[in-house]
Amino acid sequence: MLVLAPAPCAVAGGSLDALVDQALRVSLQRLEQSVREVGAPVLYPTYGTPQLKWQLKSSADWTSGFYPGCLWYAGELSGDRRFEAWAGQWTKAIEREKFNADTHDLGFRFMCSFGNGIRLARGPEYDRYKEIILTAATTLARRYNPRVGCLSSNWDLVKDQQAFPVVVDIMMNLDLLFWAAENGGPLDLAAVARTHAITTGRDFVRPDGGTYHVVRYDKNTGRIISKGTLQGAGPETTWSRGQAWALYGMVAAYRHTRERPFLDLAMKLADYFIRNLPADRVAPWDFQSGIKYHDVSASCIVTSALFEMLRYVQDPSRRAHYRREAEAMLASLCQPPWFATLTDTSCLLDHSVQFLPINSNVDVPAIFADYYFLEAIIRYRSGQASGGGR
Repeated sequence: MLVLAPAPCAVAGGSLDALVDQALRVSLQRLEQSVREVGAPVLYPTYGTPQLKWQLKSSADWTSGFYPGCLWYAGELSGDRRFEAWAGQWTKAIEREKFNADTHDLGFRFMCSFGNGIRLARGPEYDRYKEIILTAATTLARRYNPRVGCLSSNWDLVKDQQAFPVVVDIMMNLDLLFWAAENGGPLDLAAVARTHAITTGRDFVRPDGGTYHVVRYDKNTGRIISKGTLQGAGPETTWSRGQAWALYGMVAAYRHTRERPFLDLAMKLADYFIRNLPADRVAPWDFQSGIKYHDVSASCIVTSALFEMLRYVQDPSRRAHYRREAEAMLASLCQPPWFATLTDTSCLLDHSVQFLPINSNVDVPAIFADYYFLEAIIRYRSGQASGGGR
């Protein structure tokens, strides 16, 4: 059992800007270095080793979109056109996944890569990005069961032929469906995403604001069979990254629909996450576990979500509260031990947890932590410039 030392998180005056600037300078250097380390633009960083070296997989892995997403963000943050060229190279190979009906994580793959490319890229070579995203969204929508009101998970540890398993992570993939419906795809894609979000809010969120990781439904009737966790500590605990996925997904659902219940749920989820944070403002891997690992990725996801949520929260006191918490989390993430200090690494952040119950990638870097860390910086800077959230 590992207990990590707390990092300072106090933010005074302009010190957060200095922390962000320093972390970003190092991050850009490491991302440039990563292009040489990764090599072939058909391989993608997933998790780091204990020595802070990236493990690489193909586009078939659920994490493949995050690395090109990091490169797109690096270009946005630096203005260096080399990052755009590299991002385009690593984005291209993901196109083969647009017909992959065996996964619920097409949103991660396509919105982090092609989605950012549409937003940031220039030139005729990017004209097909929209068509690719629309195809991926249509593929994802095939997982929808109208009796349940959800898209199904592509994996479960419980073998039940009658069960229709749904994991809270799918909230992060709804953005693909919403975007597609708003940009020339079938309008019923948005209806699928909206219904999935409503069902998740009803069935996954506990009265105290914590969340279940998995809910299993009867595929024929929609009746709930069981609730629990796959990657957390126990059936009634709250796995922190699952909580982060739920919060971020509800903020995105509000962005696309402007329906107040989604924002109310996002604030309820945020309040739970913040209320259960330790003094260092970096989440434990599970909020109720006695095994004291942190999961930096959960705090990166929530920090980014909070900076967007600031744009929508109207009450001045609540908005100020969420801003303080987001800035305190970002300050911690910019410093050791969370921001990696090893000089010979392409990883930005350390101490994430993929799947502790099976001892898979525990206390190592994760590419999605780096992605949402960079996104949080972009949203923080945007908010500083505009006086609001991005």
